[in-house]
Amino acid sequence: METFDTIVIGGGPSGSTAAGLLAQAGQKVLVLEKENFPRFHIGESLIPFGNDVLRELDVWNKLERAGFMPKPGAEFTLGNAAGFQHFAFGSSLDSRYAQTFQVERAKFDELLLKNAAEKGATVLHAAKVSAIRIGVHDVAVTYLLAGATHEASARWIVDASGRNSVVGNAMKVPKSDLGMPKRIAVFAHFKNVHRNEGVTAGNITIVRLENGWCWFIPLDDEKTSVGLVQTLGSFKQQGVTPQESFENTIQNNVELKFRLKRAERVGEYHTESDYTFRHHYAAGPRWLLVGDSAGFIDPIFSSGVMVALRSSRAAAMAILRAEAQNRPLSGGEQRAYTRDVKKMTGVFLDMIRMFYDRHAFEVFMGPSPMLDLPRAVMNLVAGNTHLSWSLQWRVWVFYTLCWVQRYVQIAPRLSFEGNTHREPEIHP
Repeated sequence: METFDTIVIGGGPSGSTAAGLLAQAGQKVLVLEKENFPRFHIGESLIPFGNDVLRELDVWNKLERAGFMPKPGAEFTLGNAAGFQHFAFGSSLDSRYAQTFQVERAKFDELLLKNAAEKGATVLHAAKVSAIRIGVHDVAVTYLLAGATHEASARWIVDASGRNSVVGNAMKVPKSDLGMPKRIAVFAHFKNVHRNEGVTAGNITIVRLENGWCWFIPLDDEKTSVGLVQTLGSFKQQGVTPQESFENTIQNNVELKFRLKRAERVGEYHTESDYTFRHHYAAGPRWLLVGDSAGFIDPIFSSGVMVALRSSRAAAMAILRAEAQNRPLSGGEQRAYTRDVKKMTGVFLDMIRMFYDRHAFEVFMGPSPMLDLPRAVMNLVAGNTHLSWSLQWRVWVFYTLCWVQRYVQIAPRLSFEGNTHREPEIHP
C-alpha cells in the first residue's frame, strides 16, 4: 500500500485545484480520476471572482495562451426579445475581475489537471474508487486501475468526485434539495449561432423563458454552447424527448429562433437532471467535500467552477493549517469550512430564487440607479460571495425592492408573450 499525505478523489476543477495547491505546498498528493481526460463536461462559463484562484494556481497565463474566449460580461433578455440587461464587469469592478473566460471544459479541465501534475501530484486516470476507510488518524482507499485492485493510504482525503460525492455518501452525510424543484437541462454545441460583435462577443447570454431559460456561451470563433433548462414537471407534461423539447422551444421563442436560424449542431445532445442539493456539513476530522461534492445548485449564474475553485482553496488551506500542527480538523474548523461553503452557495441560491420569481426578475432587469444598486448587483453576477458592508446593505435593499415589486410596481412589468415573427436586435 502506497502512502500519501492527501488523496483527492476526482480530477475536475475542484480536485485539480486542491491537488495543485497542496502539492505546491510540498505535500505528496494522489489524484484518482475515474475517467480519461480530455472528456466532455458542462459548466463552460467562468465568473470573475474565481480569477484569484486561477492566478494562485499559476494557470492564468496558460489560459490566455490556450486561446479561450475572453468573457467581459453577461447579458439577460427574454424569449420574446423584450427587455435587456447588460453587465460589463470592467465598468465597476477591480481590474482583476474585469474579465474572465468562456471555456470548453474538456480543454480547461485537462489544463488544470496537468498543472496539478506539474506541481508534483500523482494523477491516475481511469482509476475508480471501490472502497473507502476513514479512521481517526488516517484514511485509505481501494481503487481499480487497468483491471487490477490497488490500495493507498493518507492522512487526508478530499472528495472532488462531483455530484456522486463518494465520501459524502460513504459517510452518510445528510443532504437537502434546498426547496428547489427538480429541473432538467438539455444542451449541445453549435456553429453559426448569431452572436454579438466587438467587445461583447464573448458575453454569455441568458434568455429567460416563462418556464425556464436558455444559455448561449461562445466558446471560440465558431463554436457556441446552447442549453435549455426547465422544470422536470414542465418537461414531462410535454410528452416529448429532451431533444424535441429543445427544438420546439427554439421555434416558439423569437430570440432563440433568431440566434439559431443558421446554426448547425456539431456534437451530440446531452442531458442533466435533478441536480440541486447541498450536504448539511462538508467536513470531518480527516475529510472534506469540495465543489459539486459539497453541493450543486442551478447553474443560471455560472457559479459551479467558481465554487469549485474557492471551496478547494479553502479546503487546502484548512488541511495545511492542521497539518502544520500534526492534528485533525477540530470541530470548530469543520463547522467554519461548512459555513464558508454554504455562504458561497447561499449567495447564489438567493440570486437563483430571484431569477425564477417574475416580479423579482423585473427589478433585476432594471435595478434602480439610486443608492448605487447596479454596482451591488454587478458584484453578485460576478460571483462576489464575501461582500463588504457597503455592498451588503445595498444587496439587502435590492432584495427588498424585489419583494415590494410583488405589490407595488417600481420596475417595468415584463411579459413573456409577444410577436414570434419579429427579429430581435443584438445589442452592442
